[in-house]
Amino acid sequence: MFLNKKGSSARKILSAVIAVFMLTGILTLLTGAVLDIKAKRVTLVSVDAFADSEITQKFTTRQDTVSEFLAENDIEIGEFDKISMLPDDELYDGARIIIRKSRKFTLSIDGNVEIITTTKKTVREAFEEAGVTVTLTDRVEPSLDEPITEDMHVNVFRVLEERITVDKEIPFSSKEVSDKSLKKGKTQIKTKGQNGLKRVTYNVTTENGVEVKRELVSEVTIKNPVAQVVAVGTGESAKKSAQGKKTVTANAGATLNYSKKLTVTATAYTDHSGTKTASGRTPQYGVIAVDPKVIPLGTKLYVESTDDGKSWTYGYCVAGDTGGAIKGNKIDLFYNSEGECVRFGRRSAIVYILD
Repeated sequence: MFLNKKGSSARKILSAVIAVFMLTGILTLLTGAVLDIKAKRVTLVSVDAFADSEITQKFTTRQDTVSEFLAENDIEIGEFDKISMLPDDELYDGARIIIRKSRKFTLSIDGNVEIITTTKKTVREAFEEAGVTVTLTDRVEPSLDEPITEDMHVNVFRVLEERITVDKEIPFSSKEVSDKSLKKGKTQIKTKGQNGLKRVTYNVTTENGVEVKRELVSEVTIKNPVAQVVAVGTGESAKKSAQGKKTVTANAGATLNYSKKLTVTATAYTDHSGTKTASGRTPQYGVIAVDPKVIPLGTKLYVESTDDGKSWTYGYCVAGDTGGAIKGNKIDLFYNSEGECVRFGRRSAIVYILD
C-alpha cells in the first residue's frame, strides 16, 4: 500500500507537536519539583500565660532564616518576648517556633532594685523563673500569688526573728523619815540608794535589718534595788538674828533675811527654744519652776543643798516658771546645758523665801 505524501507530512507534524507538549510537561514537572525542594513547613506557637492562651499556626515558606520568615508573615516580637529560635537561625522543614509573651516588673530585694522580665503569670512563678529565693518568714508585697502586671513593683522584705537578752538597771526609790536630832529643815542621808539589776529577754523581729516588733519573753531580777533613806530634821527651828529675823548666810558670805524655809525635791531642766516662761521671763540661769500654790510666781529665793550649802549651791533665783510635774514641794532649776541637767539629776534641797 502506498501512502499519500501529504498525509505522511501531516502525521509527522502532529507527532512533533505532541513531542513538544510532552517535553514541556516533563520540564514543568521537573521545574516544579526543583522549586518545591525549597518549600518548608513551619509551625508557630504563640503562648500568652497572662491571657491563658496558646495559638498554633501552620505556615509554608521558602525563606532561609527565622527573621526572614517572621518578616514575610508580619509577625512582630515584643521587646521582652522570648522566642525558641534565634533570628539568624536557619529554617528547616518541620521547624517549630515558640514565642512566649513576656512582661517586665521592678523587684526591690536585699537593698537592690532589679528589672525582671518574665513569661510567667504570677509573682511566685516569676521568682522561680528568675531564680529569686524567698524564705517562709520573708514578706512579699504584693503576695506571691499576685498576677504579674506590666511595670508592677514587687518588694521583698527579709524578715528575721531572734531572741536577745539585755541587762537593765532598776532605779532605787527614796523615802524620808523624821529625825528630832536634826534641826528643823535639815536633812541627812541615812542609807544611800543603790540601783538594782534585771535581765530581760525579748523576741525581736526585723525587716530588712530594721526592728519592727519587740515582745517581752521573760524578766528576771538579778539584784534588788536599795531604797535611799533621808532623815528630815524636826528639832529646833532655824536661828534668828538679834532683831528676831530669820537669816541665812549665803555662799558668798552675805546674810540674807528670809520669811520661810522649805525642804523640797529639786530637778533640773534647760530650754533654748526662745519660748517665754509662765511669768513672761526668758528661760535662763536663776529662773526656776515652782508650784504657784506653794511658792507664788515672782518670789525671790535662795536655793542650796540640805547640808547648809556644803555639797552644792544654786544661789539667788526667782520663781518664774511652772511645770506639769512640779507639784507640791518640788522645784525645777534652770541650767544652761543638758549635760549639767543630767549631772544634777534629782536631789533634796532647801529653799529660802527671801524678804
